[in-house]
Amino acid sequence: MKYTLPLVAALMLGACASQPDTSGISVEQSKNTFNEQLHVDNPALGEKLAITDVKTRQTNQLTDVVVTLSSQYKKSQYLQYQFNWYDKDGFVIKGNHSPWQALTLFGFSKTQLAGLAPTPDAVTFSLAVREVSTDAQEFKE
Repeated sequence: MKYTLPLVAALMLGACASQPDTSGISVEQSKNTFNEQLHVDNPALGEKLAITDVKTRQTNQLTDVVVTLSSQYKKSQYLQYQFNWYDKDGFVIKGNHSPWQALTLFGFSKTQLAGLAPTPDAVTFSLAVREVSTDAQEFKE
């Protein structure tokens, strides 16, 4: 009995460790100026990636953005990214966020992630980046 609790705790921790991380890093624009504030929810990913540049412009009354993402890691990284758009009051524009997009970032390379606001009401944005698990996942009932 005295060994049961540590064994159960060890099994639970092992099960948690095998689940993929869905958190990552993100950058936000706020009120026409950039915080260029990097939010790191996954420290391991935060050490492997850097957001090195953020540019915006107006194209046909829509906000157009390009974010440069740089790998700080020697191996390829399998990622997903998503833009979310906000109105002038900071509210999410419902139903108009982009789906998660797949991205392979090779060792020490850079890529530009482009986003275009879905409506003229979208004046600010956020970009989230997360890792994709490359391990085979089993779904249990």
